[in-house]
Order: sequence, then structure tokens, then C-alpha cells
Amino acid sequence: MTAYAMTADDAFDFESTPLRRHLMLALGVAAFLAVIGAGWSALEFGSREPVARLQVEGRFSRLKLADIDAAARPLIDRRFGDLDLIAVREAVEALPWTSRASVERVWPATVRVRAWERVPFARWGDDALLDADARVFRPAPGEVPDGLPQLSGPTGHEATVAEMFRALSVRLIQSSFPLQGLGQDARGEWTARTAGGVELRFGREDPQEKTDMLLGAAERALKDRIADVKYVDLRYTNGFSVGWITPPKQKKESH
Repeated sequence: MTAYAMTADDAFDFESTPLRRHLMLALGVAAFLAVIGAGWSALEFGSREPVARLQVEGRFSRLKLADIDAAARPLIDRRFGDLDLIAVREAVEALPWTSRASVERVWPATVRVRAWERVPFARWGDDALLDADARVFRPAPGEVPDGLPQLSGPTGHEATVAEMFRALSVRLIQSSFPLQGLGQDARGEWTARTAGGVELRFGREDPQEKTDMLLGAAERALKDRIADVKYVDLRYTNGFSVGWITPPKQKKESH
């Protein structure tokens, strides 16, 4: 009988065989699926649990936490997995002082609401406000801040009126005609009111085209008598007329 001695080079290398690699891959996949299965089971269990906490985030001066809670609570008083996040967001955004909101689930049983408060810019019409983005909203009467300018215009013209007011205010702030209000009627006629109560009649033309007249000839003629001026009519090609509060015999002058 011939003896055979197996050397290290002749030994069967199990680790380098395709079988070994396939076994290791199968074990890895099985472990991964086990982890996924456990996680899925935990999520399924958690989704059946009721919401335990409402977390509200944001900086508020007029928007009230109690109002956010009252708006969201009926929609989150249910199982965690049954939440309609869009409905919760829309309910919070329906609050007058909410500019926008976001809502998300936070595991295991928390609903997080982030809300951004509106910045009031002006009164709009008889009973509404405009925010800094020229969007109309209607807070409670007792929540309207003092000192806001008065704007008005046709529906859909909010941004146009707000931008025109901003532009005119910058031009006129240091003059005898600092603005406190601006309106545009259905015919496109622009009328402004100054902080001193003087009415400025611009007509249908771009009011910015009349600021040179106000800052020039009107300023020179009226700055020492501004308390007696009722209105300045700028609906002229190269001039203006003035309506006076007093004296009675000089109720109207042309320039």
C-alpha cells in the first residue's frame, strides 16, 4: 500500500469555495430579514397604540397654544397609525393667526406640530387684515393691532395695493404727505390718505408718477398750511388742485 501525506497546499479550502460564500450570504440575508421583521412588528404594534402626546413648536405672540391644541386634538385622538397628517395641518392653518404649519409623526406615539405666525401688515377693507405676504385673514376684533395702515381694493388686488403702499410710503415718509392709507376702487382709481388726514387723489394712473409733483410743487406750496388742506387732487397732466378745510372763501385753489 502506498502511503499518501496531504500537505497544506493539498488541503480542502472550504472558506474559498462557492458553497461557503453562498452559505454566508444566505445567513446574512436571513439575519437582515429577521431584523426587518422585528422592526416591522414593532412599528405595527406602535401604529395600533393611541397618540400619547402633542408637541407644538414655534414662536408665538398672538397665536395661542390652546387654539392649536383645540384645532388638532379631535384629529389626533385616535390610533397612531390612523392619523391624517394633512387634515391636522389644514386644521392648524385654518386658525386666523397661523401663516403655515407642518405636522409629522414622532415614534413611538407623538405628533409634532410646527406653526409659523402671521405678521400683520395692514387693515384690509372693513373687517380684515393683510399679513406681510399680502394674504387676507380675519382675527377676532380684540386681536387687531393698533397703528396699522388702512388699505382697500378689489378682491385679488391685495398684493398690488400692498406693494404700491410700500413704494409710496418710502417716497413720501419725509414729506408733508406721509401715508396712512391707500385704496383702489373697482374702476382702478387710486386714493390715499396721509397721517394728517389729507386725501390724495391720484386717479387711474400709476400713483408713483405723481410723487415728483407732491415732493416738489405741492410740498413747497402747502407745507406751511398742511393743517388746512382737505385734499390734493393730482388728476392733472401738469398740476394739482387743493381743497381747503378753511377758510370758507378759499375751499378750492388750482396750481
